[in-house]
Amino acid sequence: MIQINGEQYWLYAAIDADTNRLPYVRLYSTRTQALTEMFLAELRDTHLIDDAIFLVDSAPWLQAALDRHGLRFPSERHGN
Repeated sequence: MIQINGEQYWLYAAIDADTNRLPYVRLYSTRTQALTEMFLAELRDTHLIDDAIFLVDSAPWLQAALDRHGLRFPSERHGN
């Protein structure tokens, strides 16, 4: 979560682990499974992600969206 002028936003970002670049970034004012699925659909339209591994926390909407898109995601709590 990012706070800007007293308002909260959630940053969704795809990170290329080989280059540390952010090829795709979106900022949302809320966090839902629908927004996560929209992010993944847009990401899939512009990048090859079928072999990617997504690192997520234990948020159920993240896991549900990734599962629905058939993407791999180890869940890590309080990790890097």
